[in-house]
Amino acid sequence: MKSIFKSVIAAFSMFSRIPMPQIEWSEGTTRYIMAAFPLVGVVLGGLMLAFLRLCDFWELSPVLRALGMTLLPLAVTGGIHLDGLCDTCDALGAAVSPERRREILKDPRAGAFGVIGVVTYLLGYFALALAVNFDGGYREFLYCLGFIVSRMLSADAILCFNPAPDGTGRTFHDAAAKKTSRAILVVFAALAGIAMYAAPVLMSPADSRADVKWNSWSLVASALWLFASALCYAVLRHTAKRKFEGMSGDLAGWFLQRCELWQLAALVAAGVIARRLGG
Repeated sequence: MKSIFKSVIAAFSMFSRIPMPQIEWSEGTTRYIMAAFPLVGVVLGGLMLAFLRLCDFWELSPVLRALGMTLLPLAVTGGIHLDGLCDTCDALGAAVSPERRREILKDPRAGAFGVIGVVTYLLGYFALALAVNFDGGYREFLYCLGFIVSRMLSADAILCFNPAPDGTGRTFHDAAAKKTSRAILVVFAALAGIAMYAAPVLMSPADSRADVKWNSWSLVASALWLFASALCYAVLRHTAKRKFEGMSGDLAGWFLQRCELWQLAALVAAGVIARRLGG
């Protein structure tokens, strides 16, 4: 139990800027760090939900809301995952061997492909945040849930994929209590599924919950959102295996940012479909 508690502290210390108690890092400290990783998403999702509620309360402009949706996650995480996106874009932009790509990941300097990748990501995320319609609340719920699911899938990839020869991905893979950690991730997945099913009821007025049913637009949003998440995970698996011959921490960050971007794109698409077809 003590090692799990330390792993939770380690997860928040490494993957966020949220103040945490000082702990001594060791193999025992990182034993369950991947299992604790989705908890960072729980806190981030809660903060983003509070931000969206404040935007509604203060009647902020869509531009300011989109700017906050783009920058607040980076402020909370310290940009650690965006750094992985930058390094991976640099490596993928080079027509070289997998070994050379892994060397590029270790280079602390940002190359042209990395800068292009980061700028494209930020502009794309801002544009989608400006376009998304949270009318009705369920798409807002999926948006916040995405911060948990992206970290759950990222942790699963570190635990299950063949690791690169060295780096943080290898360290976490080797030190992890894999069976227990994956069991915890399965619990997170089950809770996420239950939350997705119950959300339309829980978000409705208390006196009408008995009559609330899933409508077709909630199903469309859920299907597109789940497809985007699964597709990003499949692309990660292919990229790690074919392009790098091993999973790394930078690839995990690259995946996480892309997953959250495509989840948001799925919600925008669901809103467009609903408007076009009169939903």
